[in-house]
Amino acid sequence: MKHPFPRFKHPIAILTGTTASGKTSSALEFCSNHPEIEIVNADSVLIYQGLNIGSAKPTPEEQKQVKHHLIDQCTPDHLYTAAQFIEDILPILIDIEKRKKRALIVGGTGFYLKALLFGMWEQVNASPELRNHLESLDAKVLYEKLKQVDPVAADKIGPTDHYRLVRANEVFETSGKTPTEHQSAQNTTPHPDFTLLILDRPQDELLKRVQKRAQLMIENGWIEEVESLIKQYPNSRALHSVGYAQIIQFLEGKPPSGRKLKPGIQGVIDEVVIATRQLIKAQRTWFRGQFDGQWIILDEEKQLLIDSLEKIYPSGVQV
Repeated sequence: MKHPFPRFKHPIAILTGTTASGKTSSALEFCSNHPEIEIVNADSVLIYQGLNIGSAKPTPEEQKQVKHHLIDQCTPDHLYTAAQFIEDILPILIDIEKRKKRALIVGGTGFYLKALLFGMWEQVNASPELRNHLESLDAKVLYEKLKQVDPVAADKIGPTDHYRLVRANEVFETSGKTPTEHQSAQNTTPHPDFTLLILDRPQDELLKRVQKRAQLMIENGWIEEVESLIKQYPNSRALHSVGYAQIIQFLEGKPPSGRKLKPGIQGVIDEVVIATRQLIKAQRTWFRGQFDGQWIILDEEKQLLIDSLEKIYPSGVQV
């Protein structure tokens, strides 16, 4: 399969890693000495307007400090896909290069990064009738349907992810090929102009950062942000993201299965931390399984990060 991206004049770094590892602050710090760099977001939650506090979205001041792209692209009631991300990011990267600037991609959404590095198989669009029929079916029914034709995809998705089960079944029923067959036709080597830098931290330190960040987000009005969003966008899938989903459960008075919550705000913070820990574990597994990138442990390897970025964006070099 041909990669959807052309060759670029200059290499482009993708700065990714676990939640709370310091991707945004590291990027901003490096860019402060490199005015030619513009940051391109690759985080699925930052795409949405209004999801500001819980997404750790760069502040308006930070976005003035360094030009950012692909932030606040759409409202939370819009379903923004990896295919849309690829469609949107390509003209941005071309334009940045045309203006003699440099792009630095920052974010940790695995599907976006995989599409960047390896491309995507052709988008399959189902008829509205088929989509409506599949969406009317229970997740377990969809899971069994998929398992009959593509057990590999079914095992990856699991029996509870209704959205992805609908999508996988409609891919097969529309194209006659299973998701696994489509994926097997993808590129096996990444685009040569992208360099992947994966940030992480020692587990104890990372968990302290997660705890502190959750506490600070609550103090800064995260619960009020969620209350406003669910009034405006009650059916938004974006509000199923980690952290937002836990606050919605708290607001709806739905305790977690098998756990007793501490009373008040501390119980919400604990749930956000637990969900974020699970996300970090999944992120690490994803990065190790999907990508051949350079792992950098902060803060002990901060100089390694700077040196690695300087190789891609050397100071004083004419663009």
